[in-house]
Amino acid sequence: MSPDAKPAPLIAKIAGATAAVAAVTAIALVAYATGNDSIGKGAIFGGAITLAAIVVLWAVGSRRGLASRTANGLADERDDRILTHAFAHSAFAMGAAAIASLIASFYGLPAAGVAGIVLWAGLVTFIVSAAIQGRRG
Repeated sequence: MSPDAKPAPLIAKIAGATAAVAAVTAIALVAYATGNDSIGKGAIFGGAITLAAIVVLWAVGSRRGLASRTANGLADERDDRILTHAFAHSAFAMGAAAIASLIASFYGLPAAGVAGIVLWAGLVTFIVSAAIQGRRG
């Protein structure tokens, strides 16, 4: 962390949380309007959990590792490197999952299955990669 780094101001955190709530609300409204109730419920549930996690990270400050430093705007060069590598690993895993899912779709895998496999492969790979690199240093 650089010595002149300051945490994100409270107004920026409030604006970010408000924008996130507005985005989740818009996604849920569109999903309900088109008759996709389960997608709307998933958006609300997932958005609420994500916002709760972000609020917890803001509350603990920069004391709890990579995620809290990033959420509070105090990430340094090492944190940026870890996140960049984690995103790169995630992109590679999503590409591999997309190719495997494309082949599986020839044998009857539905489109929703393809989307789920690709998204979960990216999410899990990002979390695992960031955790491993954060521990290694």
